[in-house]
Amino acid sequence: MNEHPETALIKMLKGEDQRNIDKALSQLYRQYYESVKQLVKKNNGTEDEADDIFQDTLLTFYTQLRQKQLQLNCSIQTYLYSVARNLWLDELRKRKKKVKLVETHTFIPLQEDHLSTLLATEQNQQIAKIVRMLDEKCQQVLIHFYFDRYRMQQIASLLGFANEQVAKNKKSKCLKKLKTLVEERRHQFEV
Repeated sequence: MNEHPETALIKMLKGEDQRNIDKALSQLYRQYYESVKQLVKKNNGTEDEADDIFQDTLLTFYTQLRQKQLQLNCSIQTYLYSVARNLWLDELRKRKKKVKLVETHTFIPLQEDHLSTLLATEQNQQIAKIVRMLDEKCQQVLIHFYFDRYRMQQIASLLGFANEQVAKNKKSKCLKKLKTLVEERRHQFEV
């Protein structure tokens, strides 16, 4: 008997094979990005803002799956749309825009405590944007270490590093670069 496509995607995202994780994330992007783009653009947003909202949505979904905080009781599309919708509403509130959203898809109302899990603080959102400025290898190392809680040996194996020490060195360099980027951004706002 064939496995439901959404079940297969979730298994791939929860698995250890980075190629399968990347495939699953690419598939989610291909299948569900358009509905989020329509939502954002029909509600005073740009395509770039839709890109940011969708990336934050995927990161939330992926992180919650990996940390086993998500009990999915609807389709992936409905869940992703609901998260994106709430992130976009939060963004509009920050801009002090009063907008009645033009809905482009079915959504689920999220409970306030669950919503607080999904909506990162403004500082965390800024750090997430800065992390995306790092090269892909750095992003993967930091995500696997801090979010997935992988040991350095696992990271070395997953990312094709020669050994655990090479992975540690890469993590150290990535953190140094991240700190530099954070400091640069802080100085920009202080001036």
